Amino acid sequence: MGYALFCARKLSLTARVNSLNAQLMIISNQQMRLADQEAAKQNAANLKANSQKMKAIQTYKTALDGAADSAAAQNEYQEALANIDKESMLTDLDIQGIKMQENALDLRRKSLETQLQAAQEEMKAVEKAEENAIKDATPKYK
Repeated sequence: MGYALFCARKLSLTARVNSLNAQLMIISNQQMRLADQEAAKQNAANLKANSQKMKAIQTYKTALDGAADSAAAQNEYQEALANIDKESMLTDLDIQGIKMQENALDLRRKSLETQLQAAQEEMKAVEKAEENAIKDATPKYK
């Protein structure tokens, strides 16, 4: 009867280990998805900021070449740069939100890894106890 208990406990631990591994895989996929989102947002923001800066520079040069008021052109250029900085700050906030999600997932992953290690150690202990029980139960002939 003792072997049935060991077997049931091993099955229970195996199911728990598999469940923890599945949860770790899900978290890993979520972390990869968030990293991809972060990179995409950063790349898009950089591209947009660079193109807007180039456009602002071209507008400023055109205004100066057209003999327009240089103070007005300078103000327009400064406004364009301020808008670029504002949009960049908003993008940085979005990226910071993604990083916070990544940190939360990382904490959850570490917790699951600790639980997984404990379950694996318990599985080894059960297997060793089962092995000792089998040795003790086998008849010894003299």
